[in-house]
Amino acid sequence: MIRSAGTLLALHGAGTSMTRPLPVRAHRMRERGFVPGLPHAVLVPLLEIAAGATLARSRRRSATAVAAAAAATALGAVRTGIDLEDRTVTVGTVAAAVLAVSGATAVARAHRVGLLVGTGALVVFELTRRRRIRSVG
Repeated sequence: MIRSAGTLLALHGAGTSMTRPLPVRAHRMRERGFVPGLPHAVLVPLLEIAAGATLARSRRRSATAVAAAAAATALGAVRTGIDLEDRTVTVGTVAAAVLAVSGATAVARAHRVGLLVGTGALVVFELTRRRRIRSVG
């Protein structure tokens, strides 16, 4: 399941990069509370491609596979949290939740509890930062 999720994640990142112009992606990120928008618009699809490709072709317990699973967990959890907070739940939200759960499961199976805790802290930080930006703006 992790390899399939990795393949889909990499394809999503590549598809997003190729089908939506960068200014459109940056504007959408700003609308959703990620200011200034451009760094997220560039880096999120690149992280999806890198983490997805790593998950799709690496061994389950290698250090790079576990790091990629942690990145996938963070991507999926942040997207799920944003969609729930904005009340814009779609099929993409469900896919992001599945990605977060499968990534967290892979990290936990590799007995990297510290990495899982760090990933959780990153997700909480990103969602809290976004909420503060939205409440000010």
